[in-house]
Parts: sequence; structure tokens; C-alpha cells
Amino acid sequence: MEIVEEQFKKLKEVELDIFKKFISVCEKLNLKYYVIAGTLLGAVRHKGFIPWDDDIDVAMPREDYEVFISRAQELLPNGYFVQSLHSDPAFPANFAKIRNSNTTFLETTVRDININHGVYIDVFPLDFYPEDKNARKKINTRKKMLSARISSVFYFAHRKVALKSKIINCILRLKYPSYKKAVIAREKLYKSTTVQKYVINYSGAYGEREVTPNSWYGRGCQLEFEGITVMAPIEYEKWLVQVYGDYMKLPPVEKRKPHHGTDVIDLEKSYTEYVKYEKK
Repeated sequence: MEIVEEQFKKLKEVELDIFKKFISVCEKLNLKYYVIAGTLLGAVRHKGFIPWDDDIDVAMPREDYEVFISRAQELLPNGYFVQSLHSDPAFPANFAKIRNSNTTFLETTVRDININHGVYIDVFPLDFYPEDKNARKKINTRKKMLSARISSVFYFAHRKVALKSKIINCILRLKYPSYKKAVIAREKLYKSTTVQKYVINYSGAYGEREVTPNSWYGRGCQLEFEGITVMAPIEYEKWLVQVYGDYMKLPPVEKRKPHHGTDVIDLEKSYTEYVKYEKK
């Protein structure tokens, strides 16, 4: 659906509200977090949202992330939901979202999945990544297999898929008849590497470009984002160059668009007005 300017502005306000509540919980629990991806780029280049961007991305060291998903719910106001594979059983991802359950952000690819569909921000765990090339290859091969099984649940229904992909998925279903088992297996894979020099956001959009020395995150540093102070990787400039190259250069006008495909955005009504949700 096409999002109008006024609605886009309101969407950002709702997301910023969620972000503030996330920061408050992290401060209460003494947890580290860092803005990453487009949120980091926006903080550096625009001191807030990228004008055409429509989401907020943060990352946490795995240890802090685990504390957050286990304890944050009790510290959030009513109507806010920490969504993970543990709290929302059908959720097909290995990161978390904080949702405003009184709103609707119904994305096309997951519209038929029985999960909370409120407006959200993304919270990614940072996991250790091996230095050994063979170890990396094994992890990436297994990740690709598991991700193919999981994504088939919502991807195949909305796009044309090659016959080869369908055959591979049928084979994967024999090993993982339930996609939930594949999600759990992928979580175990991501957490399998012990302390290393490097970390990765396995669920990030940029693949191995998000492999960085752990020291790039470090104790973090403060940046401004929409009038509030947020934490960023201490070596945020190196992070941005590695992921985006010349990050201060604006993309062509035709690429300045939100990247989420949505069927319904309603900032006044709960997603339960549009889809049936059964908590299991």
C-alpha cells in the first residue's frame, strides 16, 4: 500500500515512542545497545530518521539481548509487547521486535501468520563469529539451509518461486516438518560460537558486511536521534564505511523509498481489528 506523508510522520512518532521505552528498559537493567543500519546512518547523516526510512534498528550483545527478552516485558507499559520466538510461538525470526499492540502494521509477507502485527522496532542480537574460514563456511551453509525452510512459510505464498527451490524445500521439510523447529535450530547455530574477536548480526540485511571486530562496538558512544541521545558503536564511522561505503552521499531519488511492503497501516486501531490472533 502507498503510505501518505501525514501517516508516515505519525508512524515515525509511534516508532520513536517505542524506542524511548526500549532505552528506558535498557537503562533500568543496565544493558548495552547500539543503533545500527539505517538508524545509525540516519543519526549520523540526518540526526534522526532517514527522511524516507520507516524503521528503527538496534543491536545488543547476545548476553544483554537474552536478559532483555526475558525481563523487559515486565518493565514495559501495557500495550507494548516484546516479540521473540519464545514469546510469540509462530514468530519466524531469530531476533526480537517491540510492538505497540494498539496499532497495526500488517506486512504482506507475514500477514497470514498468527503473530502480533503492531508497529515495531527491531532488536538484533550480536553473536560471536569464527575467524576460521572453514568454520564460517559451515555456519553459512547451514544458515542458508535453515533460512530456506523458514522463509518458505511466508515467502512462497506471495511470490513466484523456481521449481528448484520448491524441490529443495520439500527435502528440507522431511528434516524439519515444522518450520518452528528450523527457527530453533537456527537460533542454536547463531549461539554456537564461543568468544571470538569478531561479532556478526546474523539477521541483518547486509550479510558478512556486518562482520566487525567486537571492539568496534565497545562501550559505545552517544549520538543524537530525533532530539534524544542514543548509543552507537564507538567506531561507528568504520561501521558505516564497511556497510555503506560513501555513507554521506544520498542515494538516487528513485531509491528514496520505504522498504517494507504493507497491506494495512493503522495507527489508531489494534491489528486484532484486522486479523484474528490466538496467543498460544
